[in-house]
Amino acid sequence: MTLITDVRTLQEIDDEIAALEASLSETDARLTRSEALEAAEAAWATADAAFQEVRRAQRDLEASIASLTARIDPEERRLYDGSVRNPKELTAIQHEVELLKAQRTALEDRLLEVMEAFESAAAERAGAEAALESARRSRAEEVDALRAKREDLAARLAAALARREAQAGCIPQASLRLYDDIRRRRGHAVARIQGSSCTGCRVAIPESIRRKTFDPAALAQCPNCERILYVG
Repeated sequence: MTLITDVRTLQEIDDEIAALEASLSETDARLTRSEALEAAEAAWATADAAFQEVRRAQRDLEASIASLTARIDPEERRLYDGSVRNPKELTAIQHEVELLKAQRTALEDRLLEVMEAFESAAAERAGAEAALESARRSRAEEVDALRAKREDLAARLAAALARREAQAGCIPQASLRLYDDIRRRRGHAVARIQGSSCTGCRVAIPESIRRKTFDPAALAQCPNCERILYVG
């Protein structure tokens, strides 16, 4: 093989390694978190908070109504059991009972509204809980698939790295250092001459450099971007 062929092969392997590393990184990120599951958890937390708030409001209203009833009942008994004979006192008691009943009626009306809201909140919460359970099952399946994918990617990456080491051993150290330096700076170290231009930077290549690409033991470089050139 010519030197440029060995270098091009090395670049192909490096491209494969870069793609595998990117896939592995993406897989690790997906293993770390799931946006779908997080969204389902957030939706359930919101629905549960609304449910708890309505339930507290219902309990508070029921307690307030019970407290008013506890005040009304003995006062009503006093009105009718004959224990109070003073007309003014009876009138005062009757007025107090009417005020308390009006307060209780207002609270009972409010309780009906809250009970309707409670049913709606309970339904929302149940739906969010079902969606969360579904998301958890889907996530468990996804994690199993991602772990299998990660294992496969890691094995392929290890194999590619081994091929890279073997291929790098076929290239003289000076040429290898040149390739590695250009790849580090440019992303791709090797570019094709298409027509009369470098495909890496689109600058015209002198004929003297073009002829050098056919030397099996030398590497020709673009005078502009410094990429290693080949014709083909």
